[in-house]
Amino acid sequence: MNPEQLKAYKREKSRQFNANLKALRLKEKAKKQDQQDDQQDDQQDDQQDDNQDDRLDDLLVKIEENHSSKIDELLNNVDELLDTKLDELFNRLDIIESIIETKLDTKLETNTLLPQFKPVLFA
Repeated sequence: MNPEQLKAYKREKSRQFNANLKALRLKEKAKKQDQQDDQQDDQQDDQQDDNQDDRLDDLLVKIEENHSSKIDELLNNVDELLDTKLDELFNRLDIIESIIETKLDTKLETNTLLPQFKPVLFA
């Protein structure tokens, strides 16, 4: 899996996790609302407390949504930074490789220019 596919995979998993978490919270909120409707006639004081809880739940959902968008933004920034640094490293490696090739070619040329020694046979 290449880095871009990995980034996309991570983002998708993060979005799925956040969506599942939000759906779960909404189900819990709906369940609380049903319980409140059943007890509304007998417990007016409790209803005020439940309304405060609902406002807190709404606030928590908004905070989580904001948090998840910030996390996505941070992940994107980290991914961009990593890509930039990797590009810089690969460029430096290319430069080093070309320097090594040039030096190796020079060494090979100087070695081939040396006089060829022929074995001398003594009789």
